Amino acid sequence: MIKLYVSGYVGNLGTKVLIDEKQDELVKQFNHEFITHIKNQIEVSLSEGGFNPSLIMSSRGDEVSICRGEQCEPNNLKIVDSEPIGKGGILTALWKLCDRNKWGLRYSLREIPILQGTVEIANHFDLNPYRLLTKNSYIIACSDDKKKCRGEHCEPEKSTRELSEPSLIYFGYITNTKKRVRIDGEAEAFLTKDYKDEIDKIIKGYTKWLEL
Repeated sequence: MIKLYVSGYVGNLGTKVLIDEKQDELVKQFNHEFITHIKNQIEVSLSEGGFNPSLIMSSRGDEVSICRGEQCEPNNLKIVDSEPIGKGGILTALWKLCDRNKWGLRYSLREIPILQGTVEIANHFDLNPYRLLTKNSYIIACSDDKKKCRGEHCEPEKSTRELSEPSLIYFGYITNTKKRVRIDGEAEAFLTKDYKDEIDKIIKGYTKWLEL
């Protein structure tokens, strides 16, 4: 079975850009203390000492290790593929990963790590936070033979949901069908190909020449 994990907080860079460009509006909508708190959280998530870079995922041979500084603990999983999350947020990265490998998919948005401030600021501008500019975050696909899938109906063992909090968080698994389905909404929703980033709706052309 191939399981999908995500590291870091999605939508973090897009949140920073919105705060930098629309701070006066956001302070009026929320308050100065709230915006300052969110800015601090975002800066940490984007820094070298933040949530993702300080928990280094390495591959020693085919075995996944989660490292804190010089100490690593192998988890007996094998890396199959990975995708950095950047323009278009995690949904764009997820499409690229699955399309490249011709994978079907079942996943949960609710399990994906995202700061509450990102959600609230995105909601204020009527943006989808899961299609928002992201940095220092990755999707990691790992094989785990402990649980086999038949068709699209299988569930991973709960004990492997998180490899090492908060380094890698489990949010979905690969199926042998062509469907790419979100399973935690009111009804099943299908992942679609869309490389557009929500930040461009507020700041026209912002991501056009942006390199991540």
